[in-house]
Amino acid sequence: MPKLKSIPLFYILCAYLMGITFNWLPIWAVISFHILFLILFSFRYRNIYGFGALVICLLGYVQTEIRLDRINENYKTATALNDSPITVTGVVDEVVVQEKGFRFRVKSPVIAFDTLYIEFPFIFIFAETNQEISVGMKITTMGNFYKIQGSRNPGDFDYKSFYGRKGIFGRIYSDESELITIDSFELTPIQTVQEWIRRIFKEKVGNEFGLLTALILGDKTSVDPEIRENFTNTGVIHVLAVSGLHVGYVLIILLIIAKLFHLPWGWDRMLIIMGLIFFCLLTGGKPSVIRASLMAGIYLITPITNREGNLWNTIFLSGLILLLFDPLYIMDLGFIFSYAAVASIIIFYKLIQDILPEKIKVNAIQSKPIQFIYGLFLVSLSAQIGTLPITAYYFGRIPIISLVANVIIVPVIGILVAIGFCILFFGWIPILGNWIGDSAWLITKAISWVADIFAQVPFAFIEVDRFNLINIMIYFIVLSMVFLSLMNKYRKYAIFSGLLIGATFIWKIAISSQNLNVIYMDVGQGDAILVTLPNKKTLMIDGGQRFGRKDYGELVVKPVLKYFEINRINWLVMTHPHSDHIGGLVSVGESVPIDTAFYTGLDYNSWVYKTVMVKLAEDSASIVQPFPGQVLSLTKDCYLMFFTPDSNFVKHSRNINNTSIVMKLVYGGTSFLFTGDLELEGEAQILQYNAALKSDVLKVGHHGSKTSSSEYFLERVLPKIAVVSVGYKNKFRHPNKDVMKRISRYTENIHRTDQLGALWLRSDGTNIWEVNWK
Repeated sequence: MPKLKSIPLFYILCAYLMGITFNWLPIWAVISFHILFLILFSFRYRNIYGFGALVICLLGYVQTEIRLDRINENYKTATALNDSPITVTGVVDEVVVQEKGFRFRVKSPVIAFDTLYIEFPFIFIFAETNQEISVGMKITTMGNFYKIQGSRNPGDFDYKSFYGRKGIFGRIYSDESELITIDSFELTPIQTVQEWIRRIFKEKVGNEFGLLTALILGDKTSVDPEIRENFTNTGVIHVLAVSGLHVGYVLIILLIIAKLFHLPWGWDRMLIIMGLIFFCLLTGGKPSVIRASLMAGIYLITPITNREGNLWNTIFLSGLILLLFDPLYIMDLGFIFSYAAVASIIIFYKLIQDILPEKIKVNAIQSKPIQFIYGLFLVSLSAQIGTLPITAYYFGRIPIISLVANVIIVPVIGILVAIGFCILFFGWIPILGNWIGDSAWLITKAISWVADIFAQVPFAFIEVDRFNLINIMIYFIVLSMVFLSLMNKYRKYAIFSGLLIGATFIWKIAISSQNLNVIYMDVGQGDAILVTLPNKKTLMIDGGQRFGRKDYGELVVKPVLKYFEINRINWLVMTHPHSDHIGGLVSVGESVPIDTAFYTGLDYNSWVYKTVMVKLAEDSASIVQPFPGQVLSLTKDCYLMFFTPDSNFVKHSRNINNTSIVMKLVYGGTSFLFTGDLELEGEAQILQYNAALKSDVLKVGHHGSKTSSSEYFLERVLPKIAVVSVGYKNKFRHPNKDVMKRISRYTENIHRTDQLGALWLRSDGTNIWEVNWK
């Protein structure tokens, strides 16, 4: 407690963070908390600290609410503009070269739509143009506006939230026939310096200048994608984020300048703080740069207050300042990673030093080079310990090789950063400037080569399934048990960590419900449905389409399987052999084993169908043609009832859609009907089943086509929920308006994947409800 009292900013930051997190709780919970707090404050805890904590908590809540309201208003505007032709005018502040054309980020765009003029903080413009467009140009162009989409399926990256926090709510694709009009060209002072730095680096280093630009300016747009991938796989991607290392070099340069000009005490600190502010602006105000600069600035001005500095107070104050500026930094990966790494180094480096034998502690090493490398290794290990669960949670991988890679690459990166600053200060000197530039090129090549070698090492990283909050909690409990057991003074407390681990596992097992989950994925104009059974086995119905470069098996199905930690499909149902239903199974079958596959029995001549069937045969999967009336028990109280295919009907039908496998999944008293692309003729064949067709949930046949979902069929199914798996603005104009109107007479709960994304339904055998996965 005495130690905690010495860091009052810890309590202030906690109160503010509590206020921020309240925005994601129901309003009744927030109001109840504050009422309870006021009652306790009024009758028992009457002190200024409690009142101050409440005020700070409210401040965090209000600031975040205001920020979220602004974002939501822009979302609404973007939704209203979606798919509308617009004219946009704004100033380019970023240019990214893409495989086809360019992506321009335009600041403060003015959007003209009919007679309305609308403003956003930023907008993306995608254009295939031969015009030279650069940062600082004020441009005007035309095109269709599209809002930034959120997650369409469980496990998707939420681009809507990510870009929304950055003020980007939409994008336009400039008409190829339309020229981009350049209205004016004017760079801000910061942009002028940035462009000068880019030009110098490109001139002195050549095509390898992208890495230096990322290290000095935080601009990764010119970094070779292969280098980025290798850095990610080896766990050194953090070096591309301008942070403490880079701020340290800037600080050294500023200290040298202050010494050279013999600046008096106080004025030297003013110079350094102004220099750090300029560097923050130069790098685009990245949270990691601001954090490191704030910590350096706070450390420098601490002597003015005649108080002893406290490292934890410095960290908490810098975090509080950042969050006061933007509370949503709490969701920024750079912010999270930066503070996690710093805190981890402070905590675990000391703990590791304490448990090491005296002979192998850093200070006991006599050789200075070995001591430096060894110390760097321990710092890297300390940072990895704290950031490993974050890496696993966000990226689904644990870089094993990173400890060795960091020891080799990080010092060399430091040298490259120093050389980068030398280029800026001495690059104008003819011979020396070229020599420094050549040195930067050589070191960049060496770094790329080393990263590539490490990335090729077998098991350089481990792919992990969904790393959730319970896994993170277990990780830190295990970690505490390991450290406590290695420290003689606290070894007896290790048993409590062990008990916590046991309790966590028991709790995890206890809350793992005996529920059935049915996920209707958004795979565009196609079908793909995943069913996870109460016994953890898996049923999959179709696998999405594969068309040209779009493979929904790779883009959607495999990420969803990974999200649900599924590494085996026990039963696969291919409703019929069209590629919009089984195309994605080509890539799925290459990575996920399949035990049993049901098919219609058709000998269909297509590359996709033959590839899937050959792969199933090669993997010794059981390939079965079901028959009408067949019942397949999946688990207790859960079974499949097949209504089709009828072998005779399949042989004589000219319409492949009508050969679709139709089946009903029953769990307890709840039921789900799957119809593939069944049309009117096929529906007529199964009307004989009458009441057996009645189901709670209907997967609407043939994407809501006018050739399906007859009145006779619907009055037998009587669905409570109807799901239409359909692509946005598809060329077939599905779903048909008359069909939707017909279905709405039976249920108002109609879910269209083109409008709402994937649907996740859960059943306990008695009730069915929708899971909010977004």
